[in-house]
Amino acid sequence: MYLKRYTYYLLFFAAYIGALVIEKPVYSVKTVQACFSYMFTVIVHFSIFTLLIRVNNLFLIPNLLEKRLFSAYIAGLIGLVLLYTFLTGHYNMFIHGVLFHDKPIGTSSGFWANFVYGLCCTVITAMLYITQKWSEREEQVKNIQINQLQTELKYLRSQINPHFLFNGLNTIYGSISMSNTEARDMMVQFSDLLRYNLYEADVDMIELEKEIKYMKNYVALQKARSNENMEVTLNVDYKDGGVKIAPLIFMAFVENAFKYVSRGDSINSIIITLNEKNGQIDFTCDNSYDESEAIPGGIGLNNAERRLELLYKERYTLDIKKEQNIYHVHLTLVA
Repeated sequence: MYLKRYTYYLLFFAAYIGALVIEKPVYSVKTVQACFSYMFTVIVHFSIFTLLIRVNNLFLIPNLLEKRLFSAYIAGLIGLVLLYTFLTGHYNMFIHGVLFHDKPIGTSSGFWANFVYGLCCTVITAMLYITQKWSEREEQVKNIQINQLQTELKYLRSQINPHFLFNGLNTIYGSISMSNTEARDMMVQFSDLLRYNLYEADVDMIELEKEIKYMKNYVALQKARSNENMEVTLNVDYKDGGVKIAPLIFMAFVENAFKYVSRGDSINSIIITLNEKNGQIDFTCDNSYDESEAIPGGIGLNNAERRLELLYKERYTLDIKKEQNIYHVHLTLVA
């Protein structure tokens, strides 16, 4: 990346030196004022040339050429070069006749020489810009393909035959004593969680009601595993269970709460609230934490924030903060 940038800068300065060669400025520098006047003239010429290249690269190409508005781009390019040619033909007299009141710098180039050179520079830099963008996009495509292959490989390595797994769970469930209702309920909840992950959550969007059911099963299972000084509260209120949301979008925060909740002798708490009204969902998750133990962001939270940015863009707000031994997550999104 840095090599490409330095190459671009070198080509830019080479083109500018070419512009000076075309101009062939002839000036007798004998006094301090004359030296300052000459340097000011070079700076202005450099600024005009820079303006020509930057306007073409930052405005004309992205807004016209990349959108295939070829006629508009050609018209804009010719207009830009004409402006450059006009400025290079008049800045000399303005600087020395109006600002410094001294002898103008003589040049050997005329209108057409400046026009042709300006046009050649913009076309060449446009080709370099397009080539660089094409190279970056090709590199992005390759990276995406590599990531897809790596993801597929990880999935294949971690995949367990679902039929074998569920058959094994059914066998274990049948082996549990009928009197042990708590263990049997936990096995059913775990089976439902697994089924949701394997079959139902493998979609782009899912009904809110199904996501809430999964969350309830997960919380119930975690409560069964927790000790007596753990208070877990789940409050859910929704008007339309058919609202579509991204699957498991809230679970990263719920899992993080159970993972990093305080484990002291005093009462430890997790409070989860989810409200839905008119397609707008308000989700909060608070858990107590021990200040002596840091709560890292973790891969799960980073992935959740990335998914929110990709799927909901400007339709969500996420606020995460720690205060008074409470780790607080507040997420609102529009389905």
